[in-house]
Amino acid sequence: MAMNQGHGRELSYGGRTVRIAEDADLLAWARLQGLAPWEAQEQALEQGILPLRYLKNLWALSVEEQRKLAASAVFVCGCGGLGGVVAQLLARAGVGHLILADPDAFCPSNLNRQWFAHSENIGQPKAVEAAQGCRRINPLIRVTAFQEPLDSGNAQRLLVGCRAAVDALDNLESRFVLEKACRSLGIPWVHGAVAGWFGQIATFLPGSSIGLEAVYGRRRERTQAEQDLGVLGPTPSVIGSLQALEVLRVLTGRPPAYAGRLLYFDGETGASHLIPLAET
Repeated sequence: MAMNQGHGRELSYGGRTVRIAEDADLLAWARLQGLAPWEAQEQALEQGILPLRYLKNLWALSVEEQRKLAASAVFVCGCGGLGGVVAQLLARAGVGHLILADPDAFCPSNLNRQWFAHSENIGQPKAVEAAQGCRRINPLIRVTAFQEPLDSGNAQRLLVGCRAAVDALDNLESRFVLEKACRSLGIPWVHGAVAGWFGQIATFLPGSSIGLEAVYGRRRERTQAEQDLGVLGPTPSVIGSLQALEVLRVLTGRPPAYAGRLLYFDGETGASHLIPLAET
């Protein structure tokens, strides 16, 4: 059953008229029709009705681009410093299905930078807490949590159906596992890493001959950068925000900013450098 005019009201915004619906109306309509909230959101957007919570996305995004986000699934691997930022921003943007994976639990040293960590949830699973937080932020989306480490045995299962993946990991071995799975399934993925004042981001597209070895060489062992340099809270916030923007570009069909090149961010000086990546 289509949403009728009573389920959406017209609003003048930015010199244009848009039909909007509030969360409460969409959720009530979903219950009436026996739909999940994310299904109701997709159907509303298909009819040109914009959930009011996304009004400030206009006109940076069109209603059609917002529909594409609602119809998309994104895998976020890691729910700590980077992943917590990415997951929260994608939830607020309206990505329809977030798949979150992290085997760890929050500890006190996470409190300086991890957006879903707070004094009351120390010891709780990061993926579960992040999923609950995303649902509180946006009840119109679907969030699935996996409290397990990424490995060659589960990577494809976790990624099936996703339109993009986010590397918010803290070790090289798992990053290469993610890359292999994304290549196998034809999924673009956005790499991010941080340490101290510094961070980096790169995007790898299906079919590209440029891969993670262009950044790290053939090394697979865990590095000590985080232990040696620490991690300041603003650093993952900057890199995670850039990763979220890149995912939005990919999902809406816009050209990715970091395909074939690495953005290196120096928080000490405030400088950013774009470095071309060579084939390996």
